[in-house]
Amino acid sequence: MSTQEQLEWEARWAKPAAIAAFATVLALIAGTAVRQAVALADRPDDEAEFLTAIQDNGGAFIASSAIQALSFLTLAGALYYLARALVGRRPELPGGIVWLAVLGPVLLAVAGVLSDLDRLDIADQFVASGPQGEQRAEDLLDDRGVLAVALGFAGTLALALAFVFYCINAMRVGLLTRFMGIVGAIIGGLYVLPILSGPLVIEMFWLVALGVLFLGRWPGGRGAAWETGEAGEWPSATARRRRELAAEAPPGDDDREPQLTPDSEPGDADEDAAPRRSSRKRRR
Repeated sequence: MSTQEQLEWEARWAKPAAIAAFATVLALIAGTAVRQAVALADRPDDEAEFLTAIQDNGGAFIASSAIQALSFLTLAGALYYLARALVGRRPELPGGIVWLAVLGPVLLAVAGVLSDLDRLDIADQFVASGPQGEQRAEDLLDDRGVLAVALGFAGTLALALAFVFYCINAMRVGLLTRFMGIVGAIIGGLYVLPILSGPLVIEMFWLVALGVLFLGRWPGGRGAAWETGEAGEWPSATARRRRELAAEAPPGDDDREPQLTPDSEPGDADEDAAPRRSSRKRRR
């Protein structure tokens, strides 16, 4: 599409994309809270007690699974909007790259639901018959189907790649600040290497900031790339301050000594001063 069509599309979908980003944060909080409530209801210390807790709180466990799946779907909406904006500024990128934003979250949503249904079925088997010891619980969990595991692995890899690729390139074309781009890439890395409890807390912070950015409420204004539809550079705080000072400065006085600006050459001041020196000599 043309630049104007791209800007019109972004203006039309900016608010839904921001809502998707905020909804992802709320769903992550709600899903985690419900899952923790299930886990802490009976304070399980091992796999056997955990399976018993799942069986006793099956409804809440399924509810938490559905909420977490919803969080992945809303995340897909927010990332898709960013991906479309990125491809609009860098048309040389393959158009299919935007579908990473959908593929990863959808696979993870499906994998999460399948895995939780499998755990619930195992919990029913564990409680219904046989010894309820730790060894049997571990054996049942080890025999889970491989489909959910495979989908989860593929979804995690796709989502991690989407975060890293989108954020680094969006930073380069002026759609994200340097800080936002680096943090987004770190989130992608944490999906693959889940240290420090994974990317959950950092991701929620990043998504709130992303939603604010989509709405055009970024402190100090967004980068020019959002307004022009073309790749640019997000201005640094120093560059913005210089422009503000230049706009507030009073009109120059001809008798005042010339001031160098960041864009002027050292010889410019001498050239401006030369006519004034000549005029003084003539007056003498």
